[in-house]
Amino acid sequence: MLSRSRCHLIEAAQPASMKSYLLKVTGREEGPYEEPQIAQMFGDGRIDRNTPCKPTDRGDWKSIDDYLPMLKYGTQLPPPAPIREVSPKPPPVLLSQQVSVVDFDIPFWSVLKIMFKWMAAAFVVFCCFLPFIVVLWLLVMAVVAGLIGGAMSSVHHP
Repeated sequence: MLSRSRCHLIEAAQPASMKSYLLKVTGREEGPYEEPQIAQMFGDGRIDRNTPCKPTDRGDWKSIDDYLPMLKYGTQLPPPAPIREVSPKPPPVLLSQQVSVVDFDIPFWSVLKIMFKWMAAAFVVFCCFLPFIVVLWLLVMAVVAGLIGGAMSSVHHP
């Protein structure tokens, strides 16, 4: 028969069973997860320090940071799990797909503001080309006046 102090030594030498926890992820209670699984989820970024957590056997809902404070330092985190690349399956193409027309609700004042901006830009461009337009107009009128003047000068001389 073992003495009482020796029993405590034997129990202390044996590894304690892993603690398991319940997590609240996206508003749902999930689990139970053991500490290495939680560390993997933390390392993968699926949960963070503020994710609600509680031991499966007892306790209140607290953050993961309260129950597993060493995770935030990153010293016990496993490497991130490899992400398998799965190409998404393209949706089937139907011969008669439905098309819906959506009405955009654009405020009147926004449209009016855009119109004034376009008008201001058009005015600036017009002012830049105005000297060329005036010179071209004068050349065309000079040619027309020369043609009319030449045609009329032959009428006055018999």
